[in-house]
Amino acid sequence: ESWMLLDVISDSDSDDDSDGTMDGYDAEYGQGSEKGALYDAYNMLHSLAQDFEKPFDAPAVVVVGHQSSGKSALIEALMGFQFNQVGGGTKTRRPVALRMQYNPRCSTPKCFLQGDDGIERPKTLQEIQEYIEAENDRLERDPVRSFDAREINVRMEYKYCPNMILIDTPGLIAAPKVPRGRNAGQANAQQRALSASAREAERLVVSKMRCPDYIILCVEDTMDWKHGSTREVVQKADPDLSRTVIVNTKLDTKIPQFGSAADLMDYLRAEIVDRISPHKLGGPFFSSVPSGRVGRQGGYDEDGQYMFDNDDDFVAACADSEDNDRGIIAQRLKSIKPQSDRSGNARNNAALAAARAFLPRVGLGRLRGFLERRVDECYRRNVAKIVPLLQAEHASVERRLQVVETELDALSVERLKAGADAFCDEFCSALKDSIQGSVTAPSHMFGETLEQEVGSVGSFSDISGCPMAVTQRTWERLLDDEVGNKDHRLYGGSQYHRAIREFNLASRCLRLPTITEDEIANAAGVGDTHDGVNFLRASCVIALEKARVSFDPLLEALRLRMCHVM
Repeated sequence: ESWMLLDVISDSDSDDDSDGTMDGYDAEYGQGSEKGALYDAYNMLHSLAQDFEKPFDAPAVVVVGHQSSGKSALIEALMGFQFNQVGGGTKTRRPVALRMQYNPRCSTPKCFLQGDDGIERPKTLQEIQEYIEAENDRLERDPVRSFDAREINVRMEYKYCPNMILIDTPGLIAAPKVPRGRNAGQANAQQRALSASAREAERLVVSKMRCPDYIILCVEDTMDWKHGSTREVVQKADPDLSRTVIVNTKLDTKIPQFGSAADLMDYLRAEIVDRISPHKLGGPFFSSVPSGRVGRQGGYDEDGQYMFDNDDDFVAACADSEDNDRGIIAQRLKSIKPQSDRSGNARNNAALAAARAFLPRVGLGRLRGFLERRVDECYRRNVAKIVPLLQAEHASVERRLQVVETELDALSVERLKAGADAFCDEFCSALKDSIQGSVTAPSHMFGETLEQEVGSVGSFSDISGCPMAVTQRTWERLLDDEVGNKDHRLYGGSQYHRAIREFNLASRCLRLPTITEDEIANAAGVGDTHDGVNFLRASCVIALEKARVSFDPLLEALRLRMCHVM
C-alpha cells in the first residue's frame, strides 16, 4: 500500500507537469493558440465596450492577505519576476492593478504605467516602484486618510507572465483591540491610530472584493485551519466563498513542524475548511516562495547581497521549491505503515484518497494553472454577455449611418437654403414668443431671480460714478415695491421688463450732480449776434455734460443687462 501511495504521487506529478512547463504554457496560451486568440478577442471587446460606455468588467484576481503573510512574494512568483517590496509593514497604500500579458518575445519585463490622464507610458521597474513609494509616503503623511481606493494601473508583458489581472490590495492589519467604555483612556494614541488604520484598510479591501466578476485569492499563513483571520474578512464580501480561492503560504517552513505523517495529512486535507465552506471556489492550495532577491537595483538583501542573478534564476528556484515540497511530502507519506486490520486498511485507503485530492493543490504551478482556468471561464462568460450588447449597438449605429447617408445623398443647394430659412424662421418665432411671453422653456433651467441676474452682470445701484440718493435699505424696499418679481425666475420679455423697471427706479434715485458757479459762468459764453447771455443754451450745455459724466455709466450698465437677458 505504501508503494500504491507513491505511485499515486508520481501519477499526479506526471499529470500536472505539463501545466507547469513554459513549453506547455506557450502552446496553450501563446500566440496562435486558441486561448491566446480568446484573450486578444476579449481585449478588443473590452476596448469596444469602453468606447460605447457599455457595462463590462474585466475578470481579475483580487489578492487579499494580512501583513507579513507572504502575499507580495506570492504575487511575484505568479508574475515570474520580482516587483514588490517584500517584508513587514504597510508596503501598499493604494491597490495596484497588475495587467499581465504573456509575451514569449520579452526576455525582460516590459512595464507601462497609466497616469492620472488615462494614458499609458513605458516605465522601468525602478520608476514604477518609486511612484508607488511616493504614493505611500504621501498617504502616510495625509492627516485625513491612510489609504486610497484608486488603483495604480500597471501593464506588464513578459515571457513568464500569465494572461491575468492581479489586484494587489493593501495588507490587512492585525491591530490590537482598543479598550472601550471606562477603560478607553488606557489606549494610547499609537494604538488608536493603528486601530483606525486597520479599519480603513479593511473597508478598502472589502469594497474591492464586492465586484461579482472578481476572483478572490485569500492568502493565509496559519497552522490551524480553525483560525483564519483573512478568511473572516473575505466572508464579509463573499459569505459562502463561492468566488474565493484559499492559499496557504510558507509551506516549506511548516512541514518540519509536523511530528507525524498523520498530522501533516490532516493539515493538507483541511477538512474543517471543507465543512465550513463547502461551496468555496478552490483550495486550499499550498505554496512556498524561495527567499532572496534578484540582483537588480533595489533588489539586494540587508547585507548588500543578492540571491539570484536574474529573473530566470528566480523562476527556476520557484520550480525547485515546488518540487522539493512535493518530494518531502511524498517522503513523509511514505512513512505510513501498512496495516493488516480493517481499520488500518481504511486509514491507508483514506491516505490514498487524500493523496489524490491534495497533491494537485501543492505548488505555485498548480495554483497558477487553477487561477488561469477560472479566469478563462470568466472571460468566456463575459464575452457571452457583451457580444449581444455590442451587436445591438452595431445595429443601431448602422441605422443611424444609413439615415445620414440618405440625407447626404439628397443634399442640394436649394435644400440647404430651405433648411437654413426654416431654422431662421423657427429661431425668430421662438425668440418672439419668449419676448411676448411663453411658458414653453422650463424656468428652473432658463429663468433667473433678480439676485442671480445682479450676481452675473451687476446692480444699477452700485455703479462707479453714479451715486444713489437713497440708502441701500431704501433701495431694497423700493425694489420690492416698484420693480416686483424679485424672487421669481424670469426669462425673455418678462426678465427684460423687470430690468427696465429697475433701470427706471435707478434713474429716479440717481443723485443729481453738483453745479458750481464757475461752470455756470463758463457755460454762458457769448452769442454770435449779440453780447447778451443765452441762458437756454447755457442750461443745455450744463445738462449734456453732467449727463455724460453721471448718466452714461448707467446706460452702459443697462446695455450689459439687456445683452445678458437676450
